[in-house]
Amino acid sequence: MKLILLALCCVAFALVGIACTETATPTNTATPRSAASPAAPAPSASVDEFAAARTNYAKNCEGCHGPEGQGGLVKIDNKQLKVPSLHAEHAIKHTDAEITDFITNGHEEMPAFKDKLTPAEVTELVRFVRKTFQGK
Repeated sequence: MKLILLALCCVAFALVGIACTETATPTNTATPRSAASPAAPAPSASVDEFAAARTNYAKNCEGCHGPEGQGGLVKIDNKQLKVPSLHAEHAIKHTDAEITDFITNGHEEMPAFKDKLTPAEVTELVRFVRKTFQGK
């Protein structure tokens, strides 16, 4: 069931991505500018595709994994934990589905976030970790 939900989320994101990259044919019939005065390039807005994921990481993950995903020794509830680095080879080897499961249901000492994050937020968080900390 979770795999189907994950697949549906991926399909939805793909469809949104495709829809957002299509360009429309201009219908403006205004007089064209002369070749002597070229149009200035339109300013491109810098959009942070991971803005929401970055916020969720800061709120839910940074306390243990650190701002740069380095992990390390962390004291939580008077208990010393060794939190894995998100840059480490073992973290990179995990599939997206495994990382999604770890975030959703918890893993070893890591708590579950299924009651705090939606499946779409978890998917974006996985993409954020892959891109930001693992260069994928």
